[in-house]
Amino acid sequence: MAPKAGPTKDFVSRISIIYRVYFLWFEPLAALAGTYLCFFDPEYFINVTVPSPALAAAYPVTPVLQMMMQNLGCLYALFAINEGIVLRLTREKSVWYTVLLSMIVTDLGHVYAAYCIAPEQMFSPLAWNSDERVNYGTLFFGLFMRILFMAGIGRK
Repeated sequence: MAPKAGPTKDFVSRISIIYRVYFLWFEPLAALAGTYLCFFDPEYFINVTVPSPALAAAYPVTPVLQMMMQNLGCLYALFAINEGIVLRLTREKSVWYTVLLSMIVTDLGHVYAAYCIAPEQMFSPLAWNSDERVNYGTLFFGLFMRILFMAGIGRK
């Protein structure tokens, strides 16, 4: 006899395709790209993620900075696993909410870190360079998507 489809199975089937594509495909792949850059091209990663006013001087990638970048790369790998694998393996609403809430916390940490280094730049989209548009755009868009999801908007 086949197992009954309970309410948790219905939860995943009611998630909009937009959320599923974003959370299960786009973000995990982007996080893996971040992992790669942190390990193998940390100078480029720093140049595209640190607010432009703070990059007036070149930052050499010292052994300590390299270690910090590799630790950051490991965290991006964790994000990729959480969204790309854990969310695929569960049909539990509580797991989806927990993973996405943890991502909201990290999003807010990213916003705060960028704000601390260049507060006038953070909320001035017209002043962003192309790298900042990609970086902040995906950051704010991901935060927005998670908040909408948690609020129940866009779910059947």
